[in-house]
Amino acid sequence: MKKGKVFGKHHVVLALMVLALCAAVWLNMKFSSTEKYLGQATLVNDSEVASGEAIQTAAKAESSEDYFETAKKDRQKALDEAQEIVEETLKSANATQSEREAALKTTTAIATRVEKANNIETLLKAKGFSKAVVVIGDSDVSVVVKSEGITTSQTLQIQDIVTAQTEIPLSNIKIVTIK
Repeated sequence: MKKGKVFGKHHVVLALMVLALCAAVWLNMKFSSTEKYLGQATLVNDSEVASGEAIQTAAKAESSEDYFETAKKDRQKALDEAQEIVEETLKSANATQSEREAALKTTTAIATRVEKANNIETLLKAKGFSKAVVVIGDSDVSVVVKSEGITTSQTLQIQDIVTAQTEIPLSNIKIVTIK
C-alpha cells in the first residue's frame, strides 16, 4: 500500500475551481436578490394607492449598466484565475498524467460554459434584451436581463433559449430582471 499523499494537486485545483464558481454564484445571488421577479408585487399599502401615491417595495439598482459591466468583469476574473490554476498544473513538472488529464478536462468544461453563456447572451440581445448576463452552474442557470418587467412570452423565450443551449430543465432556470 502507498503511504503519503491523501490529496493530490488535481484535488486542490478542482477544489479551488469549485470555490471560484461558488463565489461567482454567491456574488450574483447577493447582488441580484433584491430585484423584482416576474409576478412580484411592487406596490403596496392600499391607503396610499387610493390617495394617488404609491410606495415601491422592490429596490432599484443604482445603475444597471454598472451591474452588467461589473458582473461580466467579475465572471471573467474568476474564469481567468481558474484558467491560470489549470495552466500551472499543466506546466508543473511534478504533475502526473492523471492530474494533467483532469486539468485538460476542467479547461474544456470552462470553455464550454463560457461559450454557452456567450451564445445565450447573444441570442437574448437578438430577442430585444439590451443587456444580459448568464451564469451557468453544474445543474442550474441564472439569467439577469435589463427590463422594466418581462411578460410571460418573454419568459418563455428566455427559457427556450437557455434549454436549447444548455439542456438544463426549466425548473433549474432562474430569471432576474434589473431596471
